[in-house]
Order: sequence, then structure tokens, then C-alpha cells
Amino acid sequence: MSVIDEIMQRETAVWINGQINELPDRAKFRASSALRSLQWANDIYESGMPIPACFCALHATEEAVSAFISCAKVCGYSGAKMINIKDHAAKATVSLMAQKVSGMLLQYKVAVGFDPRTDALAVRYALDGKTLFNEASTKLFHFHDGQGSIRPDFYEELVNMFGDVDELKAAVKIGQEARNEIFYATSAGYPTGFNKPEESLGRECQISLGLIWAALDMKANENELIPFIVQALQTANIVIAELKKK
Repeated sequence: MSVIDEIMQRETAVWINGQINELPDRAKFRASSALRSLQWANDIYESGMPIPACFCALHATEEAVSAFISCAKVCGYSGAKMINIKDHAAKATVSLMAQKVSGMLLQYKVAVGFDPRTDALAVRYALDGKTLFNEASTKLFHFHDGQGSIRPDFYEELVNMFGDVDELKAAVKIGQEARNEIFYATSAGYPTGFNKPEESLGRECQISLGLIWAALDMKANENELIPFIVQALQTANIVIAELKKK
């Protein structure tokens, strides 16, 4: 069983897949396309072709980013309106940010599972020395300042994960060019793909599912603006603005 098959057969992934029709059309079709691309990646990899498999997995993440941003626009998040889903740099920014947020959450020992009693995803996490349980939602997490007020973004934390702004911008550029880099030849030779393709496939699968779940969470809470989503969109916009500086 491939890594994508293993992830997609988990109850959490099955639940996410089953909820996609709840999304507004402009997000639903892109989310469905993301999962279709993951299936293509899985089938191609099992056929012994890791390079096109990774290409499809990277495409899945781009589609999941588009689903997330499209849903945010429909749900009234002003920060989403400034993000162009046809801009590969913008999509690479959101994808990278989603990956790093997952890393930030490790300190809380987060574990997500399906709760059949509520037909929803549930989360277990550690906070202030206590183990807590709740319905999974992006409403459970946000950044605040020393006085406990909700901050407008978490750009500083994101930059700190890379050391400085230039390293962050370089990481976005790598993500932006990843599909072309693994697929197209140059005058110096042709690509051989990732050294560990299963790691790439698993990473893109999990990022895609996470973004689609976040879109579902926005739709389920469409009568309010979730602070963390607001912060994430503002952070993405700051990074995108930095990328445009010469």
C-alpha cells in the first residue's frame, strides 16, 4: 500500500472526502480536483513512475490551496480577496505556510480523529499541562500578543522558522518552481525526481487534506470570521508582498 493510499483510507480523510459537497461550488470543484490528483499520483506511483506521481501530488496541493482561498472569499474574508489563485507564487506561499503551521502545532501534541458520535473530527491536544478534547476546528488556535489580544498575523513567527526573510522567500520560490523542476529538462540535463518520493507524496497529501478541512471549517462557521484564518491570510499577504519587492 502506498503512502497516499494509507493516508486516504484513514477515517479522518474519508470524512473530509465525504464532506466536500458542503463547500461552495468554486471551492468544491477545486477540492474534488485536488483529491482526484492525489488518486492519480497514487496510481502513477504504484505503476513505477515516481516523477509524474510527485508532479500530480504537487498539483493536488495547488488545487487544495485554490479551494481554501476560494472558500475564504465566499465566506467574506477580506484578506483572501487579495490572493490570486492563478499566481503560482501566491499558492506556493499558502502551501508553505500550511506546512509550517503544522510544525508549530507539534508542541501541543495534536492528534485528530473521527468521532462517530458527532459525525465530526475531534482533536486531542496538550495545553498548560492538561490534555484537552474538543471538536476539531481552526477556532481552537490563534496567535496573541503579551496582553492576550489577538494579533493581526503571525508573520514574525513564520520568518523565525526560516531565520530571515530572504530564506523564507527562497523557500517559497523552491515550492513555486517544484513542479517544473522535477518535470522539465534543461540545457544541463534532465531531472531525476525527489530522492525520497514517498516523503513528498505523503507531505502533499497531508497538506492538501489539511487545506480542504480548513475550507470545510470556514464553511461550517460562515457566520463568523475565524481569527486564525484571518491571521493566516494576512500573513500570506505580507509574504506575497515581500516576494514582489525588488
